[in-house]
Amino acid sequence: MTEKQETKDIVIAKVGDKEIKNSDFALFLQSIDQGVVRHFMNQPDGFKTILDELVNQELMLILAKEKNYENDDDFTKTLEMTKNNLLKSYAYQKVINEAAEPSNEEIEKFLSEHKSDFDRPFVNASHILVKTEEEANEAIKKLEEKSFEEVAKEMSTCPSKENGGNLGDFTKGQMVKEFEDAVFNMKEGEISKPVKTQFGYHVIKLNKINSVQKPDDDTVREEAKKELMRQKQLEHYKEVVEELKKNTKVEILV
Repeated sequence: MTEKQETKDIVIAKVGDKEIKNSDFALFLQSIDQGVVRHFMNQPDGFKTILDELVNQELMLILAKEKNYENDDDFTKTLEMTKNNLLKSYAYQKVINEAAEPSNEEIEKFLSEHKSDFDRPFVNASHILVKTEEEANEAIKKLEEKSFEEVAKEMSTCPSKENGGNLGDFTKGQMVKEFEDAVFNMKEGEISKPVKTQFGYHVIKLNKINSVQKPDDDTVREEAKKELMRQKQLEHYKEVVEELKKNTKVEILV
């Protein structure tokens, strides 16, 4: 799609009488794990892959209506449970939004104690992505005789295989959690055991730990404010819960 097309809410697919527009696609992206989104959108056919899944879900909706699944007892129970869970989440959001914003004095105090916490270490890493743990162990075995780049080109299912598995430089928050937890606890030159994520199994090599990037003062201040706000919201939530417990009998039976 061109930039001009993306600015308009155009129809990008049809399923029966249902039109799927750009806005529907955007909402669907928001409902998916962002690590998964980045993985697919970085591939040449990533947009089509995700759109195909959105179409598949619309087809499931057609099937459900044809079969009258909405009147099934199991669906009714699931719907009620989902409604209650959404109501709990909504109530939680309302409660934490009542928390007062941190004052300038609180932000300054927090920064004086935690400023170094906002430094961002960058690393350069490579990986071999395969479907099963057995394949990952096979890749590790091959690394005894071949270079990481050779095994990546031979076995990896990730497009990065063309670069010998190299993912370039990245920092925390840019990779899925399991991958990030592994790579930021490795030493330079170290090769990991198989790491499982929603994409499959990774064998990771930490090529280099680069210099720490220090964000500008405005960015640090904004992040400090967000962290303080999160803490205040949690404190307020706990206070509300304790107050509710005073008027509601709660028994823990295990």
